[in-house]
Formats: sequence, C-alpha cells, structure tokens
Amino acid sequence: MTRQEKLEYIASVYMKSMWQKAYGVISDAHEAEDVCQEAFIKIIRIIDEIEDVSEPKTRALCNIIAKNTAIDFARKNGRAAPTEDIYLDLESEPETKDTPEQNAESKEALKVIEEEIEKLNESYRDVIKLRCLYELSAEQTAEILGCNANTVNIKLTRARKQLKERLRQRGFDLQE
Repeated sequence: MTRQEKLEYIASVYMKSMWQKAYGVISDAHEAEDVCQEAFIKIIRIIDEIEDVSEPKTRALCNIIAKNTAIDFARKNGRAAPTEDIYLDLESEPETKDTPEQNAESKEALKVIEEEIEKLNESYRDVIKLRCLYELSAEQTAEILGCNANTVNIKLTRARKQLKERLRQRGFDLQE
C-alpha cells in the first residue's frame, strides 16, 4: 500500500473516531475539526512506520494522536482538558503452531497484560503503547505527546517498572 493509499484509508475510516476523541476533550465541533487536521499532519510524519493501516492498533494510534493534540489545544487556549481513557483492542493473533492449550494460555496472558497497561497512569500508558506497541522512536513519541525525547524515555522506564510490578503481583514470573 502506498503512502497516499494509507493516508486515504486513515482519513476515510478513522477520522470520525479521531473527531469524537477530539470533541470529547474540547467540546467544540469546529475546533475538533481543526484538531483532527493537526493530528492528521502528525500521522503523515509517521505514516511510513505504519505497516497495516487496517489493524486495530492503527485506529488506537490515530485516536491517541487526536486525543493528545486536543489536550494540547485545550491547554494552549486556557481550558481544562478532561482526561479520557483510550482502550486498545488487540485482536491480531500471532501465527504459531502451538497447541490449543498454549494458545489459550497466551491469549489469557495477553489479556492480563492489556488490562494492566490500561490501569497505568495515562501518560505512562500512552508512552508504553507508542514506544512498544507501535514501535515509534522516542523522538516521534515526543512529538506526538508534546514533550521531549528524554521525558519519553524516563516515562517509558517508569511505565515498564510499574507494569512489571503489576504483572508480578498477578503471578507472572518475570526475569530481570
């Protein structure tokens, strides 16, 4: 799929949910449209990093970008930006030849990890998703979140530490 085709797909399929995320933060229809245009520009900058635009994680990425762009917009205009949870629905299954029991255990482990990521502080949750799930660089993540790369790396370290502790509490045996 070409860059243009990817962008057209995102614009036609995800723009409505992006607008809803933006509107949920700033509560103004026209300003939500402006925010979506700014968010789309950010997506253009990272479009080459997105392999399959039809994956659920791409929708989540677009929504995170729209939400954070709206929060930045609200802050710049002196408004309090409400926080909103972004839920990530990962339905892509790894292609393996594991037994049904192993597949069930893997799916359950993935579900627990997703639950624990969702329980993280919002800024940690966004950083861990952008850096680990979408495999964006610290600089790309910093641009999306409106901070610097050092802040991204610090938040990622802290998010991983919290996530490991939460998973240990749920019985996962994690190696250091």
